[in-house]
Amino acid sequence: MGYDMIKSVDEGQKNFLWEQLNVNWLRPESALWRALDSTLISKFDLLSPSLDLGCGNGIHSFISAGGAFSTKYDWYINSEPDGFSKLNDIYDVYKTDSINKYIVKKPQYHFSVGLDPKDNLLKQAQHLDFYDKTISFDANKSLPFENDSFNSVFSNVLYWLDDPEKSLKEVYRILKYGGNAFIFVPDVKFREYCTSYQWKILNSKLLEKINHGRSETMQWETSEDNFLILIDKIGFKMIYHKEYLSKLTLSFWDVGLRPISPVLIKMTNKLSLEDRESLKIEWLNILYDILLPIYETDLDSEKGGFHFFVLKK
Repeated sequence: MGYDMIKSVDEGQKNFLWEQLNVNWLRPESALWRALDSTLISKFDLLSPSLDLGCGNGIHSFISAGGAFSTKYDWYINSEPDGFSKLNDIYDVYKTDSINKYIVKKPQYHFSVGLDPKDNLLKQAQHLDFYDKTISFDANKSLPFENDSFNSVFSNVLYWLDDPEKSLKEVYRILKYGGNAFIFVPDVKFREYCTSYQWKILNSKLLEKINHGRSETMQWETSEDNFLILIDKIGFKMIYHKEYLSKLTLSFWDVGLRPISPVLIKMTNKLSLEDRESLKIEWLNILYDILLPIYETDLDSEKGGFHFFVLKK
């Protein structure tokens, strides 16, 4: 499918891998995934007025829009690693109100609205000067916007919501005619590629520990064919599609450093600021060289466990 505003991926976009590693350095598996997301969404112009649906702390969207942070900042500055054992979101805390001082490159565009149910994450997002407005709201409910409000809606969290048809209908309702929705959703192969998501079927305590509650947050997945049937029913037209996140990438992501990340966070946050940054830069250079070939291979692959759709109203 074509799209008249699509951009080519150039060498400079490999910087997404570095920038995502910079903020996710203790979770390189997440950095790889997010770098691929950023590269895909950066091919398109998100026209204002725009909505980031499920924006969280805004870091991912900020980087995808071309923004960058210094090596002094990352996700782990605002974190509470002790909450990991209780299945808490360890990043749903607010410890610093000076995030903007770490910005070294401003994004190429802003979002008109960022919406998320977690207030602490929104407080972080507000300091990026990236959202004109933030709203605390549960997106399982009817969205708090008038019909035909936005030219662009971006979301990579719809599969966390209970009802895919209701969610997509709401996105369709709030889009202006001719507006675009930029949607990331899991394929039916996702659970096959991520073995820990099969822990109940396999009755595996080990896989349950590795999964650590993630399977409970994913409410649905879809094949391309079934998704096209659904959006046709709603009224959308698909104008771009990319299947990505190979079995190798998702197998790496499924485990990665997540199980030991709380201890790594505690260790690194006990270092002096100078030692922390120095070791982080050394760590980043090693990881970048290891992950770059995987990143490049995944971009060229035609099959994967996730979909990126651009839908037009």
